[in-house]
Amino acid sequence: MFLYLVRHGEAVDEAESPERPLSLRGKQEAALTGQFLKAIGAKPKLCLCSDKLRSRQTAERIVEELGIPVKIEQRKGLAPKDSPEGFLEEVESFADDRLIAGHSPFLPRLAGLLLCGRADADAFPMAPGGLIRLERRGRGAWSLSIAISPAEIVEFL
Repeated sequence: MFLYLVRHGEAVDEAESPERPLSLRGKQEAALTGQFLKAIGAKPKLCLCSDKLRSRQTAERIVEELGIPVKIEQRKGLAPKDSPEGFLEEVESFADDRLIAGHSPFLPRLAGLLLCGRADADAFPMAPGGLIRLERRGRGAWSLSIAISPAEIVEFL
């Protein structure tokens, strides 16, 4: 089972729009990440995203690029400052591939918790639009199989 963690693309400044939608660059980052996911054969059954607009827009763009039916579900508890510990039991119950479109430091902290047993955001930094793919090898046993930024994706594609 794969767990894809995608940080939302670049968002506009809060002074420009309090909802902070994706900027043009952020939309391009999300599209590149979606194209990369398609190229590596990703087939998540469900995409979870936070209730923030930039996270939802990132999820929608990725799913569009994947070109397969993927349900998008907005969730509370996935915001930047939320604790990944409260989400851990649900992650461990996933049976199918999942994608989470969210924020830093939440996603890097979740990766740290799954891989190292501690929610350390500094151990797994993510650029806007960046992707971490984790592979579950058994209950509570995760490995890092991909960590890539949009700049690196451009070189890959």
